[in-house]
Amino acid sequence: MTEHTSSPLDEGHASLPTLKPSLAAGAVVDAHDPGYSFPADPLSRARLEDWQDHKFGIIMHWGIYTSQGLGDSWTLCRSRDEEMMLLPAGFQGDDDAWEEQYKAARTAFAGQDYDPEDWAALARAAGAKYLVFTSKHHDGFNMFDTAHSDFKVTAEDVPLGRDVLAETFEAFRSQGLETGVYFSKADWNHPGYWSPDGDTVDRFHNYDAEADPERWQSFVDFTHAQIEELLTGYGPVNVLWLDAGWVFAPFEPIDIDRIAARARELQPGILVVDREVHGPNEDYRTPEQRIPDHRPSYPWESCVTLSDNWTSLSPDEQAKDPREVVDMLVKVVARGGNLLLGVGPDPTGAIPPSIREALEVIGTWLEEFGPALYGTRAVTEGLIPGNGLAESWDDGGTTWWLTETPADAGTPGRLHLITLDGPADGVRIPLSRKVAEVQALGGATVAGWAQDAEDVLNVTLSESVEGLEGRPAAEGEATGKDSALGARGVVVQFA
Repeated sequence: MTEHTSSPLDEGHASLPTLKPSLAAGAVVDAHDPGYSFPADPLSRARLEDWQDHKFGIIMHWGIYTSQGLGDSWTLCRSRDEEMMLLPAGFQGDDDAWEEQYKAARTAFAGQDYDPEDWAALARAAGAKYLVFTSKHHDGFNMFDTAHSDFKVTAEDVPLGRDVLAETFEAFRSQGLETGVYFSKADWNHPGYWSPDGDTVDRFHNYDAEADPERWQSFVDFTHAQIEELLTGYGPVNVLWLDAGWVFAPFEPIDIDRIAARARELQPGILVVDREVHGPNEDYRTPEQRIPDHRPSYPWESCVTLSDNWTSLSPDEQAKDPREVVDMLVKVVARGGNLLLGVGPDPTGAIPPSIREALEVIGTWLEEFGPALYGTRAVTEGLIPGNGLAESWDDGGTTWWLTETPADAGTPGRLHLITLDGPADGVRIPLSRKVAEVQALGGATVAGWAQDAEDVLNVTLSESVEGLEGRPAAEGEATGKDSALGARGVVVQFA
């Protein structure tokens, strides 16, 4: 359990909260959850519906931590009670020495191989529909040209010297992706958060803010000013993705209501996501490095890394098996969510070969299966009699994951079934609606189908006679152009 231990600095004002274990977002155990409420702003409510259509996005981390072979800035957190907070192996020195060395790394941050156009083209090829980019992590190093800090990528002592956020947003928008901004509410470089005179022991502010309200207000004003910059100088921003879930009232009040209201004024329809601070400023929820084991009743997005890190520690960064990512994506969408896949450049800014290859394989898979995911919702209750709100259907030991394209004025709607269990002979499933047509996805074809008098649909599938890439299948080889990922699909068009 990651827990804040009270220090003399805490005496006389509200004690800081107890943290949930192993959550980089900094969610707190004793934070009140009033339940989810949809955005009151009609433009944001409409944008939320559009966002739920996207299903698959990319979150990119990159900063001076990458140039030091680190996946994020958590080594600055002095509580050292989680693995990500441990000092790097081989470092000789105390916490102050590490903080000095960490920040000095900006003078070697060149990123000479960073090509935002290449990243954007790869994200589009992977099937992603939107980007969230880290404008500033908890260390306070700004990946944009802020006027309110010299600790930034465009500073004279930083070799990179480019407004990375501006270049990246422009490149991704040119590929048709929406752009969202990640911003840490905490800033371990700002003297109004970590006072030079304070005793820094953990992730929280290090002084008595009630005894020094002017110092705290300087930090609040700084935070508002930076968010203002991001929402006025970087084009259309679809999501304001606020990290550092331990920063909230009454422990660390930053007037989040004013931030959200101003964001919606500057960027009409923007989604505001105050991560893990449940309430009116969390337009959707964001479980991290996990997928809910049930179907949540609110809009949500699982943020999960493609490798073992949020960014690439070296050119040899190894991606997860694309099959694992596809498995996550299908289950997330079947449970009504989006998948935000975490990637990032290596220390030079380049795309590691394993990361590129995995994203390309995922994109190829989505070319075939995307119609069963994009624009869909979790199945409505009653569509499959006796199955309730379950996100899957078991047929003779084969699990079929379910999504639904809702009916609208122009179409009667569709049901999609995807199995990750490999080739299947067919599927039998009860339905409450009449079927007009059935199609197959992947390496299968529909050999026949019928809906009986009780509206049970029986579909017979056969494998394609072609192997991978359309060539004749070799003896013993699985068939179908996506068979290496082991998925098959059925699309049911309703009458």
